[in-house]
Amino acid sequence: MSNIKIICDTMNDLPEKIMDKYDVDILPATIIFEGKEYKAGVDIDTDDFYKLLRSSDSIPSTSQITYITYKEVFEKYVNEGKTILYMAGSSTASGIYQSATIAKNDIDGDVHIFDTYSLSVGGGMLIYEAAKMVEQGHDIEYIINKLEEYKNKVNVYFSVDSLDYLHKGGRISGTKAAIGTLLNIKPILKIEGGLVNQVSQVRGTKKIIPKLIEELKSQIGEDFSGKDIYVGYGDDLELRDKFIEIAKKELSPKNVHTFRIGSCVACHSGPSVFGLACLDK
Repeated sequence: MSNIKIICDTMNDLPEKIMDKYDVDILPATIIFEGKEYKAGVDIDTDDFYKLLRSSDSIPSTSQITYITYKEVFEKYVNEGKTILYMAGSSTASGIYQSATIAKNDIDGDVHIFDTYSLSVGGGMLIYEAAKMVEQGHDIEYIINKLEEYKNKVNVYFSVDSLDYLHKGGRISGTKAAIGTLLNIKPILKIEGGLVNQVSQVRGTKKIIPKLIEELKSQIGEDFSGKDIYVGYGDDLELRDKFIEIAKKELSPKNVHTFRIGSCVACHSGPSVFGLACLDK
């Protein structure tokens, strides 16, 4: 059994069947919604969170994991003789990387903090790779070096059907949201530089899936026969199934994984969110 313990946070998303297979601990951020606080995935599951999101006009916010939480968790595993690999959501999007680093520096143990420089399944794909390397018996230096190589090959594209959350969360201006809604414009977004950036747009919901596939092809190429792709969704299961069908037909990948976009990401995107990702290694 490996001596390396992988820990991550809820800024990362990955299929449950993969997370369940490997011994990965997930530290929950706090969601603040209508005056109440919830630990993501602990006090409220994803289904219930999406139902609340649909039924309310309020926009939830998130609060980062505290220094105290990091220190307690790190000390727990250090006392068990573990080498810790903490894989943090993007340092440019949140202060959790900094908090984890401060906690690491205040304890005596073998703790490594890795900045995924990504969000959602972007970090999730790297966690999956790390877990496989731990299972294969690689040492921590080898794993971190490979992760540094892989994180520049992460491709995550997504879109939202409603601009309300991007506007209310301060991601786009009120004018841009109003015009976009009027013209039925849907942004095509990419996680790059550790942040969410708009790379293109389409008019109408029906054009989103073809455009996401087009953007991924433009980055990786036409041949996906040896690659895994990841299809992400919010609360639209019918659209998820349609997306999977189209992605299989258009890309013919080695595997198609699905993942539910977690509540920490959905706080900023809203429930009508879906995405496409691939690690081009």
